[in-house]
Amino acid sequence: MGKYHNDQPIQGGPDDPDLLNRLDFSNHLANVLLLNHDDDCLTVSLEGEWGYGKTSVINLVKGALNEKETAPIIIEYNPWLAGKPESLIQDFLLQFSSQLNIKDNSEVALKAAKELIAYSSLFSVAKLVPGAEPWASIVEKVLSKFGSSTKKIAELKKLDLLGKKKKVVAAIEKVKAPIVVIIDDIDRLTPSETFQVLRLVKAVADFPGTSFLLAFDSSYLVSVLDKNDIVNASEYINKVVQLRVPLPVISERGMNQLANIELDNLSDKNLTDRFEADQEKLSWIFHNYFKHLIRNPRELKRFFNHLRFVLEQVEGQVCFSDLFSLSIIATKANSIYEHVKKAPEAYIGKRFSNDGLMMDKPEEVVKSFSEERSQILKEFSERDRKLLEGLLGDTFPLLDSGGYSHYGVSDADSAGRVSAPQRLHVAFHYKTPTGYLSDQEILDFISGDINRDDFLSRVVSEDADDRFFEMMTNYAKECKGNSFDVLTCIYDAFLKSEKLISSLESNYGFMSRDLYRQMNWLTNKVISESDDKYTLIKKLVGRQKSAPLAADVLYKIRSQIHGKKSYDEPWVSEEQLDELEIDYQKVAIKSLSDKTHIDNHLESHIFYELKRSSKDKTSEFMDTVLSGDNGTIRVVEIIGNTGSDSTNGPFVEIDEKSFGDVVDLENLREQAQKIDIANQPVHIQAVLKSIIDGKKYYLRDGVLGERW
Repeated sequence: MGKYHNDQPIQGGPDDPDLLNRLDFSNHLANVLLLNHDDDCLTVSLEGEWGYGKTSVINLVKGALNEKETAPIIIEYNPWLAGKPESLIQDFLLQFSSQLNIKDNSEVALKAAKELIAYSSLFSVAKLVPGAEPWASIVEKVLSKFGSSTKKIAELKKLDLLGKKKKVVAAIEKVKAPIVVIIDDIDRLTPSETFQVLRLVKAVADFPGTSFLLAFDSSYLVSVLDKNDIVNASEYINKVVQLRVPLPVISERGMNQLANIELDNLSDKNLTDRFEADQEKLSWIFHNYFKHLIRNPRELKRFFNHLRFVLEQVEGQVCFSDLFSLSIIATKANSIYEHVKKAPEAYIGKRFSNDGLMMDKPEEVVKSFSEERSQILKEFSERDRKLLEGLLGDTFPLLDSGGYSHYGVSDADSAGRVSAPQRLHVAFHYKTPTGYLSDQEILDFISGDINRDDFLSRVVSEDADDRFFEMMTNYAKECKGNSFDVLTCIYDAFLKSEKLISSLESNYGFMSRDLYRQMNWLTNKVISESDDKYTLIKKLVGRQKSAPLAADVLYKIRSQIHGKKSYDEPWVSEEQLDELEIDYQKVAIKSLSDKTHIDNHLESHIFYELKRSSKDKTSEFMDTVLSGDNGTIRVVEIIGNTGSDSTNGPFVEIDEKSFGDVVDLENLREQAQKIDIANQPVHIQAVLKSIIDGKKYYLRDGVLGERW
């Protein structure tokens, strides 16, 4: 990463070049300022708004002056360094004297410096009066200090200010070198100080062979003079300044060049290659908003300082184009930026913290803040307000106020957009919060660059599984060569976890996003992105620990091939499905025989897919189970979960139509009637009751359910 800017102007030269094409302008201005030593004083103003590069042009002018055959004595005065506003004129003359002596240590320069010091001493009693020349102000001060006429006359003779000034003029003429006095940042002074600087230029230091270059924002200077009771401030400036020169307009090409240099310095890698359509959106934001809102070099530096700071902490976790947009807002409209931080629901319809209080739809929540957003935008000009509204709309689509529609994405979160709460949280907190995980961690997990088991243990301990499965789905296409290892690692971490068991036990309906469904969805996504689907599926189906997920994969393939309305391209051929069915039958029977998945309530899942795969093998297996020790209870365990509904969760409903072809129900019913049902766990009680009477019972509490 490159360095941060401290708003320093350019110095010119090969190490700090002029990128805004102002060198010729500066050379011409230098020629104007370069007087003959006996020419009358000339005052030139360099006028422009703050941040547009007045000081940089001054540095270029100084460079040009120093290269002249007859180089002038350049005296720079910084009014900010004056001790008190009332002593500013005296301070200026003392600095003039000091710099003159330093830059030309000849005898004549030393004499001129001494005369300047003597001249400056007269201003120690000055209190400038608006509308009066400096010496008139001094006379007024003296007359108010002494009572008798004799004392007044004696004191006035001591002043002889005009005489002192003539001696200074005579001494400076003997130096026989042009003098250029540069006074920058006049528009940053207080009204009193600004007034004094103009007065000293006009009447105190208008020496022959001396030119002044004053830099200021004219509109600000007029307002300052108005506050100092100067009537017709613009004309007053014209009396002081003989040549008013506006700063050259910065071309769009010049600003683009500066911006491109800064973008290149942000990072040595492509910042837009991680998220979908990021480069396209960056181009849209740059040309439609950045170029029109970031108007001068100072704003550009502040913008890239902000962008750099955020990027160094969250790079790769939020799409670059949205970080770019937020930095524009922070630079040009900090009040809006702070409002987004304070009330994210006004822009995305959700808060950072899931406090459960946002019951309305996100669109309705955003709409309810419309007036509040409008009040903040009122502080900006009509032009900027329209641009900011467009930028906000393109950054937060629920505002429906932007024109960005050419590069939409299928999912805001997977595209790293701040319209997704998780991404906005990261952008404003400058880090990935606990439970959110970073994109890089997910990529490292997929590639195996970190210990997968340790990482999943952290996911479980931080209760970050929801976010983990969201992001894994986003990055499923990155798995490819590692698909089998990634999926089986996830299965091993979650299939027997307490959270999965609890979620299956408390599942109130098919719409709930329990842990098992998330694994199932991720499995489907990874297979869809795989280049060799059959090999991956065959390995998954042949793994006993993966039997429940393998059952779901086979069910989906069967619907792809034989379903009436399948919109998916089949993952495998019909012949390959037949091979997979045989593999699954072996694994399913082995898994049920070994009770591999008895603790996580997924045996019924395996059983029903085995039943769909081969009724004959299922029937043969169930006969073996029923005839074994404690066979009735074991059959109950296997077939015990036939469905789930939103009323009371998982249920069982055993009838001849569904089970008669794979289980001897009559024999099973006789065996069930011999069992002391009351001493069995509740879910076993429910299954036994359903075997006996064929009715529907809920596994959670054994309550009789209604038939639908």
